[in-house]
Amino acid sequence: MDKIEYVELYPKIYLYKNLLKDVDNLYKIMKDSEKQSNGKYHLKKWEQWSLFGTYTQSKNETHEAEYGEIYDAEKYLADSVSEAYTKAVEHYIQKNNIDLPEGSHLASSSFSKYKKDVVDAKKKLAMNYHVDFIKSEKDMPGKKFLITCTTYINDDYDGGSVEFYITDNGDTVSYKPKAGEILVFPSGEPYYHGVTNIHNGEKFFIRNFMMSPPFQGTEEWLKNQRERGAWPWFQMEKKRLDYENPRNMIYLYNDKVITYEEMLELENNQ
Repeated sequence: MDKIEYVELYPKIYLYKNLLKDVDNLYKIMKDSEKQSNGKYHLKKWEQWSLFGTYTQSKNETHEAEYGEIYDAEKYLADSVSEAYTKAVEHYIQKNNIDLPEGSHLASSSFSKYKKDVVDAKKKLAMNYHVDFIKSEKDMPGKKFLITCTTYINDDYDGGSVEFYITDNGDTVSYKPKAGEILVFPSGEPYYHGVTNIHNGEKFFIRNFMMSPPFQGTEEWLKNQRERGAWPWFQMEKKRLDYENPRNMIYLYNDKVITYEEMLELENNQ
């Protein structure tokens, strides 16, 4: 493998530099796509991404597309990013001697944009501390998040730092990525991470994950599904996920780390 420039911000949190080339042009392509392309070309139509901003993905061969200069530009963006983050993830796996399950693979890219001023100043984090491995779904069938990889396209905004909170020891790491940098780290505990609120601009980036092969589900989970029936069990699980998911995140209020219940109490007292 060619020499790759990287920095270990914290054990198992790697920042890769200079893998992504032509970053200014890629930024223009991505920004133009979000504002103007309307899903006509290589990228699908940009959709609402919760309260955070917008996102899209590449089309596959079953989707209609208009070919030409704009299509070629969006395809160049997707291919350039894929080549860069693939090198980063392969290097990360090698350096950390990670033995992935057979059939693990990189998911398709999610081209994303954070809009500015998602939350008020007291909360600080636009995206609360979380891990990408969904703890509430660990027993359920489906693919699981193993490694998180984020590629940053621009840095012409205020805020937008990536904030890590390491639950094993309470360590924190804060870093504002520069355009063209790639951040790679484990998707599971104890690597909780969030993003600070963004001001005076918008943040464009690409999310990707190393995913496990399909998990069949634990025997206990499958037994409950058989005994209760698929639809009643689905409804029960949805109710459980709706309860557990916000409680599996960690919140920041006036620079103090708090739980979901503490956050609710503060909001109810306002």
